[in-house]
Amino acid sequence: MSAVAILMGLALLTMVVAPLRDDLAAWAWGWWLMAALAAFALGPRRPLPVLRRTMAPAVLCLLVACLIDLAMGAWHREGWNTMRQDGKVLLMLPIIWALMGATSQAAGSSRLAQGHAGHIHGLNLREALGWALGLQLLVAAAVAFIWPRAWLPATSIPWATALALGMAVLAPLVLGNDEGEPAGAAWRMGLALAVAAGAVAVVLSRSRAAWVVLPWLMVLVVVFSRNRLHASLGALGVAAALLGAGLWYDSQQPVQVERGVRLLDLLQELASAGQPDAGTSVGSRLLLWQAAWESLWAGPWAGIGLAERVALVQRVVPPEQLSGVAPLVHVHQQFLNQAVDHGLAGLAASLLCAAAPWALAWRAQGSVMRWQFIGIGVVHTVGLMFNANMTHGTYAMHYALSLGAVLLMHGHVLRKGPHG
Repeated sequence: MSAVAILMGLALLTMVVAPLRDDLAAWAWGWWLMAALAAFALGPRRPLPVLRRTMAPAVLCLLVACLIDLAMGAWHREGWNTMRQDGKVLLMLPIIWALMGATSQAAGSSRLAQGHAGHIHGLNLREALGWALGLQLLVAAAVAFIWPRAWLPATSIPWATALALGMAVLAPLVLGNDEGEPAGAAWRMGLALAVAAGAVAVVLSRSRAAWVVLPWLMVLVVVFSRNRLHASLGALGVAAALLGAGLWYDSQQPVQVERGVRLLDLLQELASAGQPDAGTSVGSRLLLWQAAWESLWAGPWAGIGLAERVALVQRVVPPEQLSGVAPLVHVHQQFLNQAVDHGLAGLAASLLCAAAPWALAWRAQGSVMRWQFIGIGVVHTVGLMFNANMTHGTYAMHYALSLGAVLLMHGHVLRKGPHG
């Protein structure tokens, strides 16, 4: 077995166990990087024109975002941390390029090998990635059952949103099928069970921003259904039943924040949103967003920098106001967070980074691949609107890995085009 295959096997293994520790996603990313360097060194490389056309808009978005972050970080003397993990997402795309070049050269020119252009020494990347992400969701469900929300291996919101990204990658594979892709019953059933386990883990995390993946799954069911009217009615019925069950369960718990799923808390906080309270989840966010908005327009061109932003947050929501929560250091929204730090330029950088999956969806080859990228875009964008997820390294790694996983899963199409 080649060094590339061994390193990719290690990458897949660390992806599976990533929900157990907040640094394992970085290990997975590191193994992918080493595998790509080995693949590049083993050459020769073949040009992949369809892959280049598919990735070009996303690479441009991420490259400009990184350049803005570096320039503004230098202005505020913040060092490399100012890249907000965007650079790791950008680097994932060359990693995919190198690995797909290795798989294309492994195929050679024989007729027998042409059907295995997605393999490295017997490693089927599409199936291996599918099972790795699926097992990751099963591990996450076990973690969420055993550990309370406060004991999760990483901050609960980016942890749960990262899982939702994996669900967005797998769900279209369960429901749709592009020409030339395997669609066995065992494959679909296994991934469907994994997505269900991921849904359980996301709900048990009680991180409500990540719950966008649940209505998104219902949208996918309608999109891929032959009878969309019946599917829509069924999805609405399921949504109503789940919402009612969640509210009923919360009403039976003595302390909703600790034992419920926080739906009842959310309704109560929204009802008092006109008078924001720094001691509640919704209220503290409203206060922080208002302060961030005012700070942006007080210094729209350069922002106030990271250190001043942390001081601003802790003035608005003092640590003692949210008992049991670590002192807040961001404004609970990615876009406003970078706007406060780096002004309108920082806001532009965060928007460009969020645009990457949408740019990949625009150039996607095939409906399954397109809906995978759209799902990543939906989960990622909503997650950034309610938390500063990209300040968490574990989330940034999962975001990069989810984009890369979709590209590797469809490598057989991206080498030659959908009809090549």
